[in-house]
Amino acid sequence: MKFVPTDKLKAGMRLAKPIFNKTGVLLYDRNTKLNRQGINSIKNFDLIGVYILEPAEPLPPMSEEDRAFERFQTMAVFTLKDAIKEIREKGNERPIEDLANEIIRSYAYHPGKINFMQNLRSAEDAVYKHTLNTAILASAIYGRLGSAADRQKYVVMAALLHDIGSLDIPDEILHKSTKEYTPEDLEVIDRCRENGHNLILEKTYVDTSVTKNIALLLKDIRERHMGTLSLSFVADMQVEALKIAYYFDELTAMKIGDEPSSEIEAYRFLRHPKNYMNQQALKGLTAAVNIVPVGCCVKFTNGDKGIVLTENEDDILRPFVLSFQSNRIFNLSEGKVYEKFQIQDVMKTMDNRYIMTDKYEEYKKALKDGRVN
Repeated sequence: MKFVPTDKLKAGMRLAKPIFNKTGVLLYDRNTKLNRQGINSIKNFDLIGVYILEPAEPLPPMSEEDRAFERFQTMAVFTLKDAIKEIREKGNERPIEDLANEIIRSYAYHPGKINFMQNLRSAEDAVYKHTLNTAILASAIYGRLGSAADRQKYVVMAALLHDIGSLDIPDEILHKSTKEYTPEDLEVIDRCRENGHNLILEKTYVDTSVTKNIALLLKDIRERHMGTLSLSFVADMQVEALKIAYYFDELTAMKIGDEPSSEIEAYRFLRHPKNYMNQQALKGLTAAVNIVPVGCCVKFTNGDKGIVLTENEDDILRPFVLSFQSNRIFNLSEGKVYEKFQIQDVMKTMDNRYIMTDKYEEYKKALKDGRVN
């Protein structure tokens, strides 16, 4: 599948993901062929683009859980808009608390992993969607770290409120790609975010743990912008979970004028020592979100392609894979194998998540019987 901006949509293109309205009603289902009326509806719905299937691409699997996640995201964005309006106009944080509790119930202790799917609407909605996604991810990550339930709210509310000041960023900056930002633009962005933080301090009664989490996250963002990241303080796991959630979404999000990083590229960024991310919190991310799931097709650095047969919980980039070229199974956790087969990225247009997993069972049986070296 590929992301197509609204102004590039053409009749006959097939939708890869469902489109819901703010009450959760399905407007267009997957595999729907767009016509002129449908394209106009998408434009009127203020979407900046949608995911489209390649011409010969089969419809990829989508579980009811995946569909529910898409629906939840759409509805929650509208809820978040109203809740932030209450904060900005009346200093009423109760709607934000209610949304935070809903996110915690849905994702903090969610069994298994979620398929974290991105979609965006207008430039303004980019702020709301980023805020919501950061909150969902932070809740899921912090929940996997065995955190106390009563502290979850401090993390999720900080995620929901951290970017409130970005709503005041001037349009001429908001519509730029990140590559076009000048040092002056970054100063304006940081100042708007700090003003948003001050608004929360002055107009609401949110817990001090929430405002502390926001302050430390904004400090990290600001210092990375300036290239002056300081490691003079030790943040607690609430902030570490927030940072992983923030940067994972920031890297993988669809943004106007910017090409998003893949989930694997984002994971490599977060894992690299020079970026100073907490690796325990990163394990919370890989325990909560599918990045290299069973059944996904991958491209290797040597040009070969294959399918993932089982996950490696210790290192998600070193699973068992079936090579398409040789039709052999390789265990990437073995050093000599990994020297030849290193996953470059997931192939989004070849999602076979629910097929061929029996190959791994056959391989294990052959290994046990001594028929595999």
